[in-house]
Amino acid sequence: MPAYNFKLAKDELSLPAWLAVGAAAQALVSWTAPAAYAIVPVAVVSFILLTNLALQSLGWMRSTYLRDAVLDRTTVLFPEDDGSRPEKLGTKPVAVFWLGIRSNHPIGRLHPLYQKLNKYLDDMYADCEANRATNGFLGRSPDLVASDYSQNNTLHSVSYWKSIEHLEAFSRRPVHIKGFKFLVSTIMGGSQDLGVLHEVLYCPAGHWEAIYTNVKSQNFGNLKWPMAKSGNLRGPYIERDPNVIKGMWGRMGNKLKQDESDEKFNAAMGAAS
Repeated sequence: MPAYNFKLAKDELSLPAWLAVGAAAQALVSWTAPAAYAIVPVAVVSFILLTNLALQSLGWMRSTYLRDAVLDRTTVLFPEDDGSRPEKLGTKPVAVFWLGIRSNHPIGRLHPLYQKLNKYLDDMYADCEANRATNGFLGRSPDLVASDYSQNNTLHSVSYWKSIEHLEAFSRRPVHIKGFKFLVSTIMGGSQDLGVLHEVLYCPAGHWEAIYTNVKSQNFGNLKWPMAKSGNLRGPYIERDPNVIKGMWGRMGNKLKQDESDEKFNAAMGAAS
């Protein structure tokens, strides 16, 4: 079983639940320690947080929010099958698979059935990674916790594939069949404790683009392609030239469309002035 992702621990409980945990911990300290020391835990944590905030705000310490950020404006180019740099942006198609799993139980993602479903999901992604030289899997996003509900009970991930055919072929892999049978037996068996969703998008060549400014490279920027001869994995090429990456249509490799868009935009700017 994969190791627990402690980065998600903060989202396992709702804010009121975490406040109750903190209050209980403080009450325990107040009950077991001399009265003079009851304030120590809160004081120490507050001092550390405020000190870090002050040092980062004054520029004496690098902001933790800048960790791994590329302080530039960039886009990505998918490499050719031989690893060479393509002549234009957006020359390769890509299939996008959005997958979400949800716990409807009062204890949320801590529920055993959800944990079992999450284990199947981890096993599927491990299989994707292990066979990406041949299965068309290009990479995936980090786990994303939906924030539209306070319960934090839905986990999303986005994976990228060379084609829908590769994605459809993966659905027949034993590791996916095993997880699918569990899901069918649970949900179709009448349980309402689990929920699942998926969305599939297919982006032909020239119909996708990506731009990153002062952020960590992610999603499209983290994909890797297997090289036809060596089988080695290669990440995307990075383009920084502002003249090349200018505009949404330009990043999709359509310079004529971008020129038309620029003309309309400039006209709109002039009319608004």
